[in-house]
Amino acid sequence: MRKILAFACAVLSLWVAPIPLSALLRAQEGAVAPPSEARPAPAQPDDAAPPETPATVLNDAGAVALLGKPVQSLKAEDLGRVVDVITDRSGLLRAAVIDFGGYLGVGARKIAVDWRALHFPEKGGMDRLIADLPRDQLRAAPVYKEGEPIVVLGAPVQPVEAAPAPPKP
Repeated sequence: MRKILAFACAVLSLWVAPIPLSALLRAQEGAVAPPSEARPAPAQPDDAAPPETPATVLNDAGAVALLGKPVQSLKAEDLGRVVDVITDRSGLLRAAVIDFGGYLGVGARKIAVDWRALHFPEKGGMDRLIADLPRDQLRAAPVYKEGEPIVVLGAPVQPVEAAPAPPKP
């Protein structure tokens, strides 16, 4: 019972105030190491402080995991679940891979949908994603296969900017 209470207090304290990751790791090392084993301290000058690793604690109201989230159309039709995400080299989220169609995993296929075509419902929680694409358009989408060129459905066409008109004399 004491362990459960200590764990709950630790979780609550993380939620209330950010704690440096290095402090958490030091506390965890002390709790895990058996008392009979003595660990040598790393060699550091007395005046040098260990570098702190920045960390942020997110609560569940502002951030959620995407994998497994159901996806619906604007008409509340079930489209599938998010099974993967695609990022570019800079880490920008580009697309979500949706396990589309099928029944109980039979007949389902993966399609890539542009991240900008997905959003959370305006009202309610973040328990599902809404696709700004009709079901028929998703049904006709090419299959996503890892290692092959990715066709991302719903990617907005970038307008070609016209050259500025030359000034009239």
